[in-house]
Amino acid sequence: MRTNALSLLIPAVILAAGCSGSSAGPAGNAELRVLHATPTLGPVDVQVGGAVVAHGVSYGTASGLIDVPGGQQHIVVRSAGQVLGELDAVLSLQHVNSIVVAGGTPRFLEQTTPDTGQVISNRANIRMVNVVGPTTQPPTLLQVKVTAPNANPDSVMTFGMDTQIASYGTLMYFDPGHFSFRYLPSGGATVLLETAFDVAAGETKAVVLERGADGVYRVQVVVEH
Repeated sequence: MRTNALSLLIPAVILAAGCSGSSAGPAGNAELRVLHATPTLGPVDVQVGGAVVAHGVSYGTASGLIDVPGGQQHIVVRSAGQVLGELDAVLSLQHVNSIVVAGGTPRFLEQTTPDTGQVISNRANIRMVNVVGPTTQPPTLLQVKVTAPNANPDSVMTFGMDTQIASYGTLMYFDPGHFSFRYLPSGGATVLLETAFDVAAGETKAVVLERGADGVYRVQVVVEH
């Protein structure tokens, strides 16, 4: 029997790339995560305040949490020695800060929702990530239908997603096994795209949705370390 869970809006995060007018913020150490979701790029390096803090993050992976100076910082992202982008952003001391390289462009996402980031060793750990695209043409309100391992193999959970809000979702916990994610316009029946993958016990994966200038949605599955 197919069941639909209550639709949930994925927690919003603030897209802060290029906000040179932001205040310096408090001094101290912040936590930074680098996620690489561009299949056409080699490994990426990230520099914060003139120092390399992440080196050789390969496609399809996300770094572990990196201690970096907090407050207003200049961030440079490179691949094969070429600069992909430079960002001026305030690195929060209260939340995990994330850089997502999607569509060949680095974007800064400041996590503003509570997330312990605690990986459970006997569960499949999954989060959803949305990278805001350059177009606002509909559909921008989507339903994400997730089929997960369960006593009832036909059970489907439905989440709501506003793709105009950059988001780095909190960890969700499931039984290990095979998963499928299908993205549909809110209230519609046409599947825009879908992906399927396996998650083992104790493994963490991020499902990254991005939208190109052509209006086409693309999805990548990234392994978090």
